[in-house]
Amino acid sequence: MNKRIRFLLIIVAGLLASACTRSATSASQSTPTEDPLESVFNTIATQTALAAGSKDPESTLPTTSATSIFGATATLASSPTTIPTATTTPAPITELAVPSSYTLHLGEWPYCLARRFDIDSAALLTANGLTEQQAANLSVGYKLVIPVDEVGTFGAARSLRSHPTTYTASGSDTFYSIACAFGDVWPEHIAEANGMDLDEELPGGMQLYIP
Repeated sequence: MNKRIRFLLIIVAGLLASACTRSATSASQSTPTEDPLESVFNTIATQTALAAGSKDPESTLPTTSATSIFGATATLASSPTTIPTATTTPAPITELAVPSSYTLHLGEWPYCLARRFDIDSAALLTANGLTEQQAANLSVGYKLVIPVDEVGTFGAARSLRSHPTTYTASGSDTFYSIACAFGDVWPEHIAEANGMDLDEELPGGMQLYIP
């Protein structure tokens, strides 16, 4: 009985030794897979070392094609992207004719119209039979006669403020009052330059272009 046990143990030991030998042989024959990125880094390091040892200042490093490793080559733009530049040229303003009559709006008075229409203020008052005191106290809606035959007689200094420029609305402004503040600017032109209608409200802080 003891002989049989010893014999079986010898056989089992032999089988285990054979399995270990085959496993070790297989492990020694396996070849590790090389990481593509590691290959690229190794190539770059080698090329850099070669370039550092070169005495020729015109020498350049050879390039490694990405196609051979990743199967595709990225295409770089040949020129930088052009950033559009905002234009500062104002749009053309519609030319308006001086009317033969005009109804006052809030923030307007005869002297304001004299500057706008380039008419001597005394001639405007005379055409309407007004004194200076009366002209200063006319109400909104008052209709004035405009002596168009006097256009061009106001003289110098029609403008009260320099323009083109920008203007910040106060909250109580209208296109009419702003035009009077600048003197020789038409309210229609301010509205047009800003893409708005004459009757639109102008909230405080709004930036307006004055042509």
